[in-house]
Amino acid sequence: MDTKNSEELITKEFETLKLNTQKLLPEIKKIAIDEAWKLLQITLASIIQIIENIGNDLSGPEKKKLALSLISNFYDTTFDIIDVPYVPNILESYVHKYVKRFLMILVSSSIDSMVTIFRSTGVFLKKTIEVTK
Repeated sequence: MDTKNSEELITKEFETLKLNTQKLLPEIKKIAIDEAWKLLQITLASIIQIIENIGNDLSGPEKKKLALSLISNFYDTTFDIIDVPYVPNILESYVHKYVKRFLMILVSSSIDSMVTIFRSTGVFLKKTIEVTK
C-alpha cells in the first residue's frame, strides 16, 4: 500500500468520524473552551488509532502531520458554527482563530503523549521485524 492510499483511507475514516460527531452537536450554539478541548482530545485519540491501524507505511512525522491536519479540519468544520459567548459576531472569526492556535499547540503535544501512552499500555503493539535466515 502506498502512502497516498493510506492517507486517503485514513481521511475517509476521519470523515465518517467527523460526520458522526457533527450529528451529535447540531443543537449546541455555545461551548466552553474546556468542552471543546475534551471533544478534541476524544477525536484526537480516535484519529491516532485510525492512523496507527491503517497507516503502516507512514513514518512517525507523516502520521503526526496527518493527525494535525485532520484535527485542524475538524476544528474548522465543527467549532466554526459555535457562537462564542459575550463576543460580538463581527469579532468571532478572530476569536476562533486565536483559540484554534492555542488548542493546536496543545494538540501537537498531546499527539506525542497519546502515542507514547498507547504504546506503553499495549493499545498499540510495537511492530517487530522478523529476521529470516
